[in-house]
Amino acid sequence: MANSFGISTVIAKPTKFCNASCTYCSAPPEVNGAPKWSLDDWKFYFDRLHPYMADQAMILWHGGEPMLMGADWYRKACAYGRSVKPGIVFSMQTNILAYETGRWKDVFAEEFGGSISTSFDPDEIHREFKGSASLYSKIFNKRLDAMLKDGFRPKVIGTYTEETIDLAMTMYDRSAALGDSAFDLRINYRYPAGRDSGRGEMLMPVTYGRKLIEIYDRWISETPSFVITPLDEMLKKVMGLEAMRCPWTRHCGGQFLGLEPNGDVYNCSEFADLGDEDYRFGNLREQTVPQLLMAKVAVATRRRRFDVPEDCKSCRHFAECEGGCMRDAVLYGKGLGGKFHYCQSWKMVFDRIKQSVVSGEADRAIEKYGLDPDNVRKRLGPFPAAA
Repeated sequence: MANSFGISTVIAKPTKFCNASCTYCSAPPEVNGAPKWSLDDWKFYFDRLHPYMADQAMILWHGGEPMLMGADWYRKACAYGRSVKPGIVFSMQTNILAYETGRWKDVFAEEFGGSISTSFDPDEIHREFKGSASLYSKIFNKRLDAMLKDGFRPKVIGTYTEETIDLAMTMYDRSAALGDSAFDLRINYRYPAGRDSGRGEMLMPVTYGRKLIEIYDRWISETPSFVITPLDEMLKKVMGLEAMRCPWTRHCGGQFLGLEPNGDVYNCSEFADLGDEDYRFGNLREQTVPQLLMAKVAVATRRRRFDVPEDCKSCRHFAECEGGCMRDAVLYGKGLGGKFHYCQSWKMVFDRIKQSVVSGEADRAIEKYGLDPDNVRKRLGPFPAAA
C-alpha cells in the first residue's frame, strides 16, 4: 500500500495505570484500575497504523506507567511489530520504579536498543510513591543506579518552575560526577495541563532562557559525555544535523500521532494531555488512519507548516525554530497558528549558540558530532546581532 502520510512517530499508551502519583501528572487521579491493552489490542491498532508509517518509524511506549504491562508483553508486542515492519524501532518513557535487572535488562537492550527516558524532579516534592515523595526518590535512585550498572544511559527529564529551575544545575552536577557512565538530561518547563491545568505560567521565558544559557556555557566548555536537551537538539539544528525533531519542526502534523489506551488519536500525547476533545482526531477502533488524518482538526494541525505568525517567518532563527510547538501555543490561548509561548527563551538560546559557533567557543562540542567547526561557521554565515 502506498505510504500516503509517512507517520514517523507514534506515542502509544497501552495503559494509563500508574504506580506513582505526581502533582502535575496528565493522567487523571482515578486511573488506578484503568484497563491495559491485551496483545490482541496492540495487534489490532498496529495493523491499522503500519501501512501509513515510515519504514523506520518509532513507537514510543508511554503511559501512565508502561512498565506495568510487564516485560513479556513487550517482547511479544515488539516481535509482532517487527514481523510486520522490520525497520520499526521502539523506545520507552517510564518512571523506572519497576526496573529489575533480571526481568528488564534484556528487554531494554534487545527490544528498545537502550532507548529509555525517565523523569525525576530534584526538588523531591511533586512525585510520590505510596503517598511519600521521599520513598519515590529512594526507589528511583536505586533503580537508576541499577540501570547505569547494567550499561544503560537513560535520559532523565526534569520539569522546572520559577522556584526550582536552579536545581537543573544540580542534575548536571549529579550526571557529571559519573564520568563516562553519566546519564543524559532534559530540562523542561512545567506547563499548566493535567493536574496543573489552570495554573498559568509557572516558569517565565526569560528565567528559562537564562538558565539554559548558563548550562549551555558550562556544557560546551566541559564537553562531558552526556547530552542536555533541548541544548543538544538546538545545537544540531544550527549545525544542520536535525530537520524533523520535536518541537523544532512545523511539520509534525501528519508525522506524529498520539494513541490513547481507548484508541483515541491526537496529534501527539501533548495534545491528549490538554483534555480537550476539540483536538481529538477520532478513534482508531472506529476509523481508519486516512479518515483520522482527514478530520478537521488533523487538517488544521498540518496547516501549521504554513500558518505560523508573520513575525516568526522574518525571525533570524526561523530556519532552526520553525515557529515552536503548536500545542504550547494552544495551551497558552494562542491557537494552532499562534505564537509559541517560550519564543523568548528560544531566541535567547539560539542567539547564544550561534554566537558561540562564530566565536569558536563551541568548537569542541561541534567536533564531538563529527563536524568541522569552520564548515559549520561557513554554513551559518554572517550572524546578525540580537535584536
